[in-house]
Amino acid sequence: MHHHGGRDPATASESPSNTKTTLTIMRQIICSVIFCLPLVCAYGQSSTPKDISEINPPAVALAPLRFLASDELMGRGTTRPEINIAARYISEAFRSFGLKEVTGINDYFQAFEIKFRKPAVAGSFMIAGNSFEMKRSLIALKGGDITITAPVIYAKHATESDLKDIDVKGKIVITDLGETDSTHARQSLNFLFEKKQAMLQRKGAVAVIERYRATDMSWDALQQSNAREARLQQEILIPVLLVNDSSGTLKNIQGNIEGTLTITGTQIRIVPAKNVMGRVEGTDPKLKNEYIVLSSHYDHLGVAQQPKMEEGKLDSIYNGARDNAIGSTAVIDAARYFAQHPPKRSILFITYTAEEMGLVGSKYFAEHPPMELKQLVYDLNIDNASYNDTGSITLVGLGRTSADEDIKRACAVYGLSILPDPTSGRLFNGSDNLPLAEKGIPAPTFSLGMKSFDESILKRYHQLSDEVGNFDLSYAMKFINAFILSAKYIADDPKQLQWKKGDQYEAAWESLHQADLKTKKE
Repeated sequence: MHHHGGRDPATASESPSNTKTTLTIMRQIICSVIFCLPLVCAYGQSSTPKDISEINPPAVALAPLRFLASDELMGRGTTRPEINIAARYISEAFRSFGLKEVTGINDYFQAFEIKFRKPAVAGSFMIAGNSFEMKRSLIALKGGDITITAPVIYAKHATESDLKDIDVKGKIVITDLGETDSTHARQSLNFLFEKKQAMLQRKGAVAVIERYRATDMSWDALQQSNAREARLQQEILIPVLLVNDSSGTLKNIQGNIEGTLTITGTQIRIVPAKNVMGRVEGTDPKLKNEYIVLSSHYDHLGVAQQPKMEEGKLDSIYNGARDNAIGSTAVIDAARYFAQHPPKRSILFITYTAEEMGLVGSKYFAEHPPMELKQLVYDLNIDNASYNDTGSITLVGLGRTSADEDIKRACAVYGLSILPDPTSGRLFNGSDNLPLAEKGIPAPTFSLGMKSFDESILKRYHQLSDEVGNFDLSYAMKFINAFILSAKYIADDPKQLQWKKGDQYEAAWESLHQADLKTKKE
């Protein structure tokens, strides 16, 4: 102890000036203790952001972004081989953090098949000396190869009233396109697949042949649009064909005259696909039976057919840094954090495939959940177009679920405010949150900040220039950290997570939790 001055310490303290000094020091100590109290309380809450940034420093946190959006992954197209490298990369990250596998899921992969159909190239419909040939006056809209000879019946528009008095069982049914003569072609085709085909199939018809009439789509345009390979939405049903019967021959088919329908050369291509998922078990004995889902899609658009000059270089790879490598990166970083700091509820981490093809991976998951759907109490999904406001995040579904406050509080820690969906619902219905929302699970999408969905967004969204090189990486870090902290607050939130009163998915939520809500009341 260093001591200066020659006076005896015992007598020194008696002097009035010293008493004053002591009082001042004590007052300072008391003040600083009082001042420190809020800090101590705050620190209890704020050790989480410190842990998040220690576990995910930028070099570590952004590595998946750099890897997934690299040229080597060739745009992560669902039907390209490189998509499997992305899936393997994510699964090995999950394994390295010690994430548990979900029961019944091997290698962290929920594997399934996506089927594609290229329509038949040859075939004909022969009836009463008339022959309608494929490529000329016949188009195979749905179904596979077939050769059948069966009675033919004309059923007008095949609406329920048209079918009231006719038996279509075992017959080839000729119908007029659409629900009425004035339905537009596009609507007619939708009506055909959603209602007419299903109804005729249920009643036992063996094929449907629709009479084309020149409306808002030319025969050539229909032929062209139907020659392309398309994803098979469901298993092959009864064949549906479009016939160019300009002379009206098929309207006058009488009685049980037979026709022969031949279709050959339909090609079915099967592409293996996988969602990647792992879980962390919660710490609360009761809440750990509930799961918070953290999700994103890891696929993108692959490679352009023609290279283009973009941002001063010839480019053909859709790197998809914003859409949605950043989303999958945030899910990976969240898994790294929660594996070391499990929250009260359990967490299910999912990266979906084939989002760009129409939410295929998330729809598959919602239809084939590896656990009871009612255990999934909240989904914080990530998907992105781009950003034009680095001071915020966009919460697609803001004001619709009970966790808004948790998300706002988490974002505020990183100086980010929250903006609503600038597309008034289009983004909500076009992202992987939708299939779970439809099942009743509260599911917003956590997105990069968008003041409006304008030119600055469209300049990057689904463009070749969506790359890591023009991404504000300090903003990317705030976005990732705010997502993880939001998930932490939601997972620890003791209150029941639900849709706000009157939301369109509230009824689905109630039916999901019917039994539990009943026992609560009792």
